Order: sequence, then C-alpha cells, then structure tokens
Amino acid sequence: MSREYEISNRYAYFQKRIRIAAVVISMAGLLLVLRLWTLQILEGDRLLQLSLNNRLRLRSVEAPRGLIIDRNGEVMVENLASFDLYAIPEDMPDVEDTARRLAVILQSSPDELRQRVSQWRGSQFEPVLLRKGVDQRIVTAIEEQKIDLPGVGLQVRPVRTYPNGGSAATLLGYVAEVSGTQLQSKEFRDFHPGETMGQAGIERRYDAFIRGVDGGEQVEVDALGRVSRLIRQVEPQSGFNLHLTLDNRLQRAAEEAMQGRSGALIAVHPLTGEILAMVSQPSYDPNQFSQRLTSEQWRKLITDPHHPMQNKGLQGQYAPGSIFKLVTALAALEKGAITPETKFSCDGAFNLGSHLFHDWKKGGHGTLDLRQAIANSCNIYFYNTALKAGIGEITRVARELGLGAPSGLGLGGEARGVIPHNTTGSQPAGGWYPGNTVMAGIGQGMVTVTPIQAVMMVSAIANGGTLYRPWVVRKIETLDRELIEEYGPERVRKVDIDPDNLAIVRDGMQAVVNEGTGSRAKIPGLSVAGKTGTAQVVENSGSQRGDKRDHAWFVSFAPADNPQIAIAVVIEHGGFGGQVAAPIARSLLEAWFKLPRDTAPTHAAEPEPAEGD
Repeated sequence: MSREYEISNRYAYFQKRIRIAAVVISMAGLLLVLRLWTLQILEGDRLLQLSLNNRLRLRSVEAPRGLIIDRNGEVMVENLASFDLYAIPEDMPDVEDTARRLAVILQSSPDELRQRVSQWRGSQFEPVLLRKGVDQRIVTAIEEQKIDLPGVGLQVRPVRTYPNGGSAATLLGYVAEVSGTQLQSKEFRDFHPGETMGQAGIERRYDAFIRGVDGGEQVEVDALGRVSRLIRQVEPQSGFNLHLTLDNRLQRAAEEAMQGRSGALIAVHPLTGEILAMVSQPSYDPNQFSQRLTSEQWRKLITDPHHPMQNKGLQGQYAPGSIFKLVTALAALEKGAITPETKFSCDGAFNLGSHLFHDWKKGGHGTLDLRQAIANSCNIYFYNTALKAGIGEITRVARELGLGAPSGLGLGGEARGVIPHNTTGSQPAGGWYPGNTVMAGIGQGMVTVTPIQAVMMVSAIANGGTLYRPWVVRKIETLDRELIEEYGPERVRKVDIDPDNLAIVRDGMQAVVNEGTGSRAKIPGLSVAGKTGTAQVVENSGSQRGDKRDHAWFVSFAPADNPQIAIAVVIEHGGFGGQVAAPIARSLLEAWFKLPRDTAPTHAAEPEPAEGD
C-alpha cells in the first residue's frame, strides 16, 4: 500500500513538473513567436534598412561642369580626373584616432578632419570630403594603411582645368569650394561643405548653366570599406557648354603684347559689341583654386599691390587723359561752339584768372585747327574748347557715349567711373569753377573711366553712333549640341550726336595715327584711327619712375572706313600713351588682320616730340 502510494505521489509530482515545464516552454515559444512577429512584421522594413546600411553605401558622383569654348571651337576651360579623400562618419568608430593617423599622412592638423566631420549636414552614411586632388603619395599611403583607417576612402572627381593658365583668368573666373561664410547665407542653403561653384567671372555668372546635376551610386562594401559591388547607379548630367565671343588666338596675342605690364587691354567688334579679347595684368592662375588654396596663397593674392584678382578692364577706374578730348571735341561741335576750321594758338601755356595751365609740349604747337589739335593732342586747344562747350554739354556727350555708367556686360563688380557735373553731389567740395571744366576737358581732375567704357565709347564713334552692350557668351548648348540659349548684339541706344560731328572726330583720329602722337600704331596697308592719352598721376613728366609715372592710354579702331575691331589699352604708370600703349595696340591689330610684323630696328629710335601724349 505504502509503496503504491509512494509511486502515485511520484507520478503526480512528475506530472506537475511536466505541466509547469510545458507552460514555461509554451510561454517561451509564444514570446519567441511574438518577437519574431515584431521583428518581421512591425519592424521588418526598418531593420532591413539598418542591415543594408551596414554594408551598403550611397556615394554622390559629381557632375562635370560644362566646357567653355572660344568662337573658333577651341576649348578654354575643361575638366580632368582627380582623386579626392573622403570619410564616412558612421564607419569611423574612433574619429580621434583616425584624425591623428590622417594628419601624419596629410602633413596637417587633426583639427582639419574633426572640423570637416562636425560641419557635415548630410547623412552619417554619406561621404564627407576631406581633401581635394590628393597626390600619388597620399593615394598610396591611404591604400597601404586602409585597415587602420576605417571609413576613409578615395573617390575620382572631375576637376576644373584651365589649359592656358592665367590667360583671360579675370574674365573666365575660377571654381572653388563654397566658403563657410557662403554656407551661412540663404543663397547657398542647398550646398554642402566641400561642394564647388563658380566664384568669379563667367564661371560665377553662368554657374547655374555650367554646373550640371550630380549623380549617385549605391554600392556594397566589404569589411575594409572597399567597394565590392555596384547596386544601383544614377548617371550625373554634365553641365551645359558655353560658346564665347572670344578669339583665343587673339587673346594669346593680347597676353603676349601685355607681358610684363600692369594694366588692361580690351578688343571688341565695333559693329556688334562682341568681346574678342580681354586682358588684365598681372593675372593669376585659376588652376590653383581647383585644389585647396592655402591661407598663405590666398593672402599673397589679395595683398598683391598690383591686384591680380581684379579685372582691371571692368573694375579699374582711371583718369582717361587725352582720350577724353574726343568727348570734348564732340561736345563743342554739338553745341556749335567750334567748327572743324576753328583755330587756337598754342604757345605752351594757358592763363585762366590767376591760374596757369600748361601744354604737355614745352613751347606749344603753334596755331592749330580741330583736326591738327586731335592729331597732336594739344592741351591748349582743348582748354579753350572745354570752356566754350561747357561742362553740361561735355557731361551729356560723355553719358551718351556710355561713360559714367556700367557697360551692361553683367559679370558683376563693374565700376561706374565718374563723369562730373556742375551740380551738387557731382562736383569738388569747394564748388565748380572754370578751372574744373578746363581739367575735365582733357580727361583730368574728377573724370575717371574704365577700359570697357573706353572701348565701347570708341566703338560708338567708329560705327557712326550706335552704343552697344558688350557681350561675351554667344550661345549655351548641351553636350549633344542642343541649343539652350543664344545671344546676339544688343543696342543700348543710337547716341544723340550728329553723325557729321562723329565723322569729323573720326578724321582727326586717323590723323593721330598718320601724322600725330599715335604714329607708332601706324601699319602700312591698313587705315588705323586712334587717340593717345597720358593720364596724370602726380605730375605730367615722363621722367618719373614706378607708381609716380602717368598712365598710358590708346584707343583705336581699324579699318578706319569699315571698322572690324576696336581696342582700348591702358598701361598703369606706363608713361606716354603714344610711346607705350600705341605699339601694343598695333601688335594686336597685326595679329587680328594677320599682317607681317616689321623687323625691329637694331637701335631704338629717340622718341619724337609729337609722341608725348
């Protein structure tokens, strides 16, 4: 009995244990099923994405910028392949250690990496640009130390390249990273640190057309972060190509003619306003901006006293000197104050009240009519002419010819120049006096112009009185040559100046080259019209040196009876316009018309007295 009872108790005990175990197992199974349901159903998509993120990466593929091409199809700006160094924050377990290791390779501070990563606005799975255009030494070191640099990699990128170096640099502009200051602006809210854009010139003005649309890649990576498989790809869309009005052959000739000088040269087609060449010297090499410019390199550029970053053709404001006598002559003719036959006696000095004004030529030029006065750039003649015309008419004619206002090229930062008037706010602090009119009449005093204004002014004189807006982009096309935009001549106005008076001045400009101060621009077989100018800086003396010498000007067009090119040259502190600027214009005319150059004389000739202005 007792044994049967004991067996029964044991059986009951085991039954109870089995039931408890069954309940525990059932509950565990239920919990497992519930967890699997949660993982698979409720959070399946999220967990799948997290899993994929552990081995899949999204990489932005920068779109190549559009090409910039001259009027003859010659490429002036293009793209070449370059290696960029980047890091993926999510794959960097120890940013400090990686920063220290990279600093040794890059020979820089660890702060560079930390700052780049901390400023990143995108996903932690997207690459952060650390350094552009790394050299082969860095590429090799990164590959060799890959296992010690988790999250760090290399990527090929198109880099902006300027085959001609500094040629036309201030016109073309450059491409560089968006700065920290720019990133804080609403205008650049769609940009990320490390992205590039046009920062000056044509590159900046037409950036929206040139920059294109970036593509992307979804890739699978291995444990070292190396790409093992391409999952999905969106091809980048290249930017549009710009076709310019520039002639790169003429541009090179202009650069050569201006070599070693400080100043500007602009050549345009006077019947259309097309810019054929534009030089600003000294210049800079925009290729250095395609890599990361050091703070020291930038400091040297912006503190250079010769201002290589400035487009002097658009931003340089200079006293025009005697090229402004064309305006004074037209003003007097328009007012009826003089005729082509009007004569004044020039003995080298001009008395106005208690003030004595001098001619550039000691002893003067004798008695001259208007044509002779323009040819010999006689100051005394134009002192008289300015007083007869009056500052009001001089101002009106100057503004009709485009002076005192931006030309309309539209590249930004263009200076207005100064055309004074005898009204409040546009006169010297002490008031306007006849002496101010006398000085304005020869392009001194308060008068300043830019080279682009000067060349458009002489173009309007050359073509019979039409002021054009200068332009430099002919058309914008896709890579497949689909036309996006096309541009053409744009007339600002038909100037309110009698065509007969313009013809009188053109005749005087021919005399400048054939028998006057611009004889060094004379070319056998080609009719050239021009006007010299020597803009006083300290005193009207060619014996001064350095920054005390006068600015040398020459404006011209050819052929005189059917103009195909107009040129403005200004040489900072160059001395006399006839001696310095006129030969530069001549060399450019020879290049444009493909005329043979004369053999240079064995010994330099002494300057002729008439070439002083």
